[in-house]
Amino acid sequence: MPTYRFPRDFLWGAATAAHQVEGGNRLNDWWPFEQSGRLPYRSGEACRHWELFEQDFDLARDLGHNAHRLSLEWSRIEPEPGRFDETARAHYDAVIDALLARGLEPVVTLHHFTNPQWLAEAGGWLNARAVERFARYVGHAARRYGDRVRWWLTVNEPTVVAKHAYVVGDWPPGEKGAWGKALRMIAATCREHRRAYRVIHAIRPDAMVSFAHSCPWVVPCDPNRPQDRLVARARDFFLNDLCFHLVSERGRPLLDFVALNYYTRTIVRWKPEGKALRFGADCLEDHHGEPRRYNDMGAEICPDGLLAVLRDHTRFGLPLMITENGVATTDAALRTDYLRGHLAALGRAVAEGLDVRGYLHWTLMDNFEWALGTTARFGLAHTDFTTQKRTPRPAAELFRRVCLTNELVVPEVGQAPVPEIAEPATAAEKVC
Repeated sequence: MPTYRFPRDFLWGAATAAHQVEGGNRLNDWWPFEQSGRLPYRSGEACRHWELFEQDFDLARDLGHNAHRLSLEWSRIEPEPGRFDETARAHYDAVIDALLARGLEPVVTLHHFTNPQWLAEAGGWLNARAVERFARYVGHAARRYGDRVRWWLTVNEPTVVAKHAYVVGDWPPGEKGAWGKALRMIAATCREHRRAYRVIHAIRPDAMVSFAHSCPWVVPCDPNRPQDRLVARARDFFLNDLCFHLVSERGRPLLDFVALNYYTRTIVRWKPEGKALRFGADCLEDHHGEPRRYNDMGAEICPDGLLAVLRDHTRFGLPLMITENGVATTDAALRTDYLRGHLAALGRAVAEGLDVRGYLHWTLMDNFEWALGTTARFGLAHTDFTTQKRTPRPAAELFRRVCLTNELVVPEVGQAPVPEIAEPATAAEKVC
């Protein structure tokens, strides 16, 4: 049986985001967007992680994790411009201390999709003073928590936020087809990263700072067809290269490591009409080798893509980390197979000598998945949103063994090392 081994100091864990788990985040731009009825779902109490964080970190420890990615909720820390709330800051002191007490390395995200309402009302990332205001918040956070936090992510997935906020329009502020604003937002977010990078390093020189980059594997439908290669390269540049150019200075990205959120492969073919003339059209046909599989959100499951994006990003000569990877499904066998396949791809990367420092699964427990509410189930643990009970899934046991041993044993075809236990029953709850 193939066996993959990982370094002794490898970081293993899960990732969460404040608005998706804490509950009661009434001061950011998502709360009024939800209440307006523009979405069928409301975050409400979410997972009540604001109260139950110690219980959740006990779960992470018991599942063998030695790291945890979390985000600070800017709107709680700075509810009004220039006013920093001591209760919120003390709460995150307790959160970070609770992680460290359980042997979990904190990986802190400073901005995970939500803006304080006061910033959103002033134009959000497009406001001319947004860089200055974000830097002020970052400085407060770094001074408060920098003695205990070495790993920092400034912002999460700039291209994804821009797409949903200004192109698709299902995230605040809910504008559709505003491509110019989307590009301005990406550029502004990258400027804010560069400023935040310097602020953090001025406070903690040995900090490891990056931004979390959504990185699909983009490939041409027919590699022998020049038009397919051209549109695939154009899309790959926009989705995967643009941000690295925008955070660069003197030809080098202002990063200490490359943080990659990998979920899926996108196969692109040329189509001589509309927007596809530039970025191609998705090829959904089943003529690319093995039958294609998809998660509950319609994203293709492709473990080889994780290895491909890791290889591609070695070009920066920096350490690598997978800061998100997971699958939305209620099929226990599919979840376990997804995790095993992607960990095997990770193991191949390590075996090739790639400097990968960690893997953070999305997510610890089912949560509020933005415009999809609680219908997209990514958790290593099932969440009952009525009782707030967390129930580890079979995939969590597979992951626990890997975390504790730094080793993945892949069974031969036909073997089933993890029993196919049914997922806990769930409905498409609306959290009110």
